[in-house]
Amino acid sequence: MTAVGLSDEMLVERTVVRPVTEKTATSRRTKWKVLAFGVMGTITVVEIVLAAPYLDRAISALDRPDLRWLALALVAQLMSLGAFAHVQRRMLSAGGARVPMRRMAALTYAANAVSRTLPGGPALSSGYVFKRLRSWGATVPAAGFTILASGVLSTLSFALLAVIGAVLAGNGGLSSLLIVAGAIVMTVAALVARRHHKPDLLVRVASRSLVRANRIAHRAPEAGLAALHRVAGELSAIKPRNRDWLAGFGFAGLNWIADLACLLACCHAVGASGSSLALVTVAFLAGMSASSLSLLPGGLGVVDAAMIIALTQGGVSTVPATAAVLLYRLISFALIVALGWLVWGATLLAEHRRPADAMAASVSPITR
Repeated sequence: MTAVGLSDEMLVERTVVRPVTEKTATSRRTKWKVLAFGVMGTITVVEIVLAAPYLDRAISALDRPDLRWLALALVAQLMSLGAFAHVQRRMLSAGGARVPMRRMAALTYAANAVSRTLPGGPALSSGYVFKRLRSWGATVPAAGFTILASGVLSTLSFALLAVIGAVLAGNGGLSSLLIVAGAIVMTVAALVARRHHKPDLLVRVASRSLVRANRIAHRAPEAGLAALHRVAGELSAIKPRNRDWLAGFGFAGLNWIADLACLLACCHAVGASGSSLALVTVAFLAGMSASSLSLLPGGLGVVDAAMIIALTQGGVSTVPATAAVLLYRLISFALIVALGWLVWGATLLAEHRRPADAMAASVSPITR
């Protein structure tokens, strides 16, 4: 009786304490999120107050931009998004699925809008891309490979651009050595991976891990093994050719270079004298690197401040530097995000129309 009573009391305590603990943890996370957003919001407000005089002059400078450079900035930004759409389309075709370029471009714009405006945007954007690719007939491994490979190629191309920026900034000797060393390491790693590719080893490790996880969760040891082997078989069938990797890397580099060209064109459009290619490259790299530090959509405040500081430290006056960055953000963030949400809405509307059209097509023979 005592043992049973104690066990009943323990069960009661567990059922009572666990919800309280989970509720407390949730409230703590909410408080930390509110605090973080409050701090970032305060910093942004302080930046706006301190930069208000320069912003006023910068906005007045936007009234008379050079239209030729402005048109070039717009074309460069559209080319940047198109290049990344080509990266994803190439990786998807390597996975065995083919999608028209207009569809992939629309997906890129919509995913970019989701990523840059919603809380937890990158994760939501990846989920949105995965869902869309699956709806177009791509397998689970092909869709996952497309997202992962596109991200890796984008990161590698940005790292190479950073090294090139260091070369342009004047650290030629060390940077050249880093480029050569990096190229050698990547080449050797690729050759080793190609010669000693053992997918069976990865499958065995994953299978053992799944079996142990099933035992801990009190499930059957074989639960999920069939699905794991099926996915592993589909993944092993994805074998991109060297030209697929080369083309994907080239388009990923074009994505960053065209974005950089947009900032450079914005500097010339507002007459920011002294904005050389080396200086604008450094400012661009500073802004893109700082974008991951901001909790606000699109890195608002942090990206702008990093670019303006880099330009002014390089000799550009504060007012034209602010005007150039403001124009660049209007194009690369406000305009592109607006286009992305328009594409997202048009896609959603088209999906709702398709079932209605199919129903009307099936009913019309009966009415006739």
